[in-house]
Amino acid sequence: MRIINAEFVKSMVTVELVETVDVPEICFIGRSNVGKSSMINSLVMRKIARTSSTPGATKLINIFDVSCELKGERKSVIFSDFPGFGFSKVSRDVSRNWQAMIENYILKNPKIRTIIWLFDIRREIDELDRMLIDWLFKNNLEFCMVLTKCDKETQSNIAKKKRVFKEYLENRQVLIYSAKTGAGKKELLSYMAEAIE
Repeated sequence: MRIINAEFVKSMVTVELVETVDVPEICFIGRSNVGKSSMINSLVMRKIARTSSTPGATKLINIFDVSCELKGERKSVIFSDFPGFGFSKVSRDVSRNWQAMIENYILKNPKIRTIIWLFDIRREIDELDRMLIDWLFKNNLEFCMVLTKCDKETQSNIAKKKRVFKEYLENRQVLIYSAKTGAGKKELLSYMAEAIE
């Protein structure tokens, strides 16, 4: 899969605002400041997603129209960049609203082919993460865990984390990624290509 072009389309809060076109969609979710926007910019090789060092900067679902080449054919795919969860400085009401927005969007959207769950490789899974995992499994959602910021870890720790998380996720796909070095980009693009075919 080779990405040719990408454009920001709009920000939204409900799936009803998505034009009813038959284009596969890939969602990017994860905690605040885990690197969702940086990953999207790295994948499409241009700055289309807003990045910030301030957790909670993304408050709406940002939609991007991506053109790619797949097995010699040009295809379109939607990338959706979701607000980060787990940001402690937002109010409880705001946090609940974000959760409802994300859940409703994903569960009511049949065009979603897979969910890319970004997870900072330096962290350990906590109760909030376990709740997300339970929700993903309960709703039988296709997803892939991507350990981000792998340039900040040693190779031995990366291998250990991959083994631990893969076992925890019942042998689901676990990849690594670094928006800084590009490590893992080829593998992630390959996974996404399989998902949208």
